[in-house]
Amino acid sequence: MGHATLTVKTVNALLTPTVRGRRGKVDGEIARMVAAAEAATGASAAPHREYIEDCRFILGCYADEEQASFLGWTAIRGDVQRRITNRLKVAKIIADRPEIEYEPIHAPIVVTGLPRTATTLAHNLLAGPEGNRAPLFWELFDTMPGDADEAAREASIAATRQWVASMNKAVPVFPDIHLMDALKPEECVFLLPFHSFLWNMTGPLKRYREWCAQRDYTEDYRYFKQALQILQFGQERKRWVLKSPCHLWSLDALVKIFPDAKVVWTHRDPVTVMGSYCSLVEVGWSVYQRRLDPEVLGETCLSMLTEAIASARASRLRLGNENVIDVGYPHLAGDARNQVPPLFDRLGLPWGRAESENLEYLLDLPTRRRKHEYTLSRYGLSQTAVETAFGDYTSLVANLPALPKRY
Repeated sequence: MGHATLTVKTVNALLTPTVRGRRGKVDGEIARMVAAAEAATGASAAPHREYIEDCRFILGCYADEEQASFLGWTAIRGDVQRRITNRLKVAKIIADRPEIEYEPIHAPIVVTGLPRTATTLAHNLLAGPEGNRAPLFWELFDTMPGDADEAAREASIAATRQWVASMNKAVPVFPDIHLMDALKPEECVFLLPFHSFLWNMTGPLKRYREWCAQRDYTEDYRYFKQALQILQFGQERKRWVLKSPCHLWSLDALVKIFPDAKVVWTHRDPVTVMGSYCSLVEVGWSVYQRRLDPEVLGETCLSMLTEAIASARASRLRLGNENVIDVGYPHLAGDARNQVPPLFDRLGLPWGRAESENLEYLLDLPTRRRKHEYTLSRYGLSQTAVETAFGDYTSLVANLPALPKRY
């Protein structure tokens, strides 16, 4: 299967010697990143030592990967640098303008579900109404107030576009799998700092996943709320529409910070999800790993997604039905004209001509140029193994009722 370009593979092969001994470079890299972030923002990193230590841990976990690549090491350092800088920037903005923390974030809509379950369709539909809005990709990369200087905004947008272009150049199939645009809504995981869903796109990182399983994500969501308050400040207040599979791992923390959040949980047959998700992860590993074992990838993905469902189902018992709306993939993707209006009703959203036209626009978008090819067997998995791992969740999804029709 073709993922990373020949150029990427060649560079990773030729420059492997330059990343040897990278484990010993982690402390120096973090010190350099912190100094750069302080210089860029004018803020002190002293109040954020725990956050920085977590970043050190992430970088160390990747450095420990036997097959870590040159381009992967370069990319992950850039990502950690960006996140440290944005963390200090958010803190500095709020310190300078403390009134921002009084911005209300009212009843945000949070779309989540396993990857490849029509979360993107749901996100784009729910962000469409005039009174709603989703964070744009560039805003997740570089958070600034709504009344920020136009030149600073344009520079940030340009930098995000460059990042997207670099990703698409390195992995030409990526836009066919997950199309990214600096000015379009994007996933919360690009701002939320420590969810394994994103970082395991770089490799197995088993030690990191074990760390995540014990993590309390409350402070991560507190930071995320601050970022939303900053983005909203000085602008017309709208209802936020958020989206990422990562929320499945941390629904308790999410609702602790956003107690009136409405969670739209999309569901799909796990067997179909697993093959598609493994193929997506292989795209990431093809850049961040010099060589990858498809069976290790399959085992990693299966563990991650079953853990996500187990965590979310446990949280669901505590949250109650008023916080969560279940939507089946066949209903949302296959019967959208009948299922989307009642979903809007459940969320207290208007349904009129504009919303109907947005639905038709999204349904009429051309299909991706290349089908996303995958087979379970490539990853050492089988239908039986996947169904066994997910337990009764498979039958629950198969029997999920449609949303009641509007009258």
